[in-house]
Amino acid sequence: MKKKLRKRNKNNGVTSLVIIFVSVFFLTIFILSQFEKKVVPSLQEISHNHSMAIANDIIDDCIQTLMAELPLSSKDFITLTDQENGTYSTNTQQINLFCTRLNKKINSAMQNLPNEEILIPLGAVTKSNFFANWGPKIPFTLMPAGAITSDYETSFVTAGINQVNYKIWINLTLDIQIVNPLYHEKITLTKKIMLVDTIIGGKVPDHFFHMGQN
Repeated sequence: MKKKLRKRNKNNGVTSLVIIFVSVFFLTIFILSQFEKKVVPSLQEISHNHSMAIANDIIDDCIQTLMAELPLSSKDFITLTDQENGTYSTNTQQINLFCTRLNKKINSAMQNLPNEEILIPLGAVTKSNFFANWGPKIPFTLMPAGAITSDYETSFVTAGINQVNYKIWINLTLDIQIVNPLYHEKITLTKKIMLVDTIIGGKVPDHFFHMGQN
C-alpha cells in the first residue's frame, strides 16, 4: 500500500513538473511574441528617427564646413554666355567640383559612425515623457551602407524686367545601416539642399531647367 502511494506521489510530482515546464515554455513564447509585436516596432521607429537625425546633422555640418573652406558666392556657379544680351548659364564644372568635394567630406564623416554607440532606454517605447529614460538601455550602431551619391537641379525663372531668379538644388542620397542586437535595418536618406537662390540681371536662357549627376 505504501509503495503504491509513493509511486503515485512520484508520478504526481513528475506530472506537476511537466505541467510547470510546459506552462513556462508557452508563457515565454507568448511574452517574446508580444515583445516582438509591440516593443520591437517602437524601437525600430525610435532608432530610425535617431539615425535620420544624426545623418542629417552630419550632412549639414559637412556643407557648412565646405562653404567656409571654399570662398564661393552665388555668381561662381553662373557663367555669362552672352554679355551683349545679358544671358547666363550654369557653371556645371564648378557645381560638379562642389558636389565631388561634398561627397568626399560626407563619406569621410560617415566612416566614424561605427565608433559611436547610441543607447536608447527601453522606457522610450512607451512614448511617455515620464518613462522615457527608464529601463535598460538598448545599444545600436550606425554604419554606412555605401557611398553617398549626389545630383543637382538648376532653374532660371523670370523675376521681373531683365531679372532672373537663379536656383541650384543639391540632391543627396545616403544609405545607412542600423545594427542592433534585436534587428538590422537598412535605411535610405534623401536630402534636398538649396545651394543658390539669387536674383541676377539678364535674360532666361533657352534651356532654363537642368539636372546633373555626380
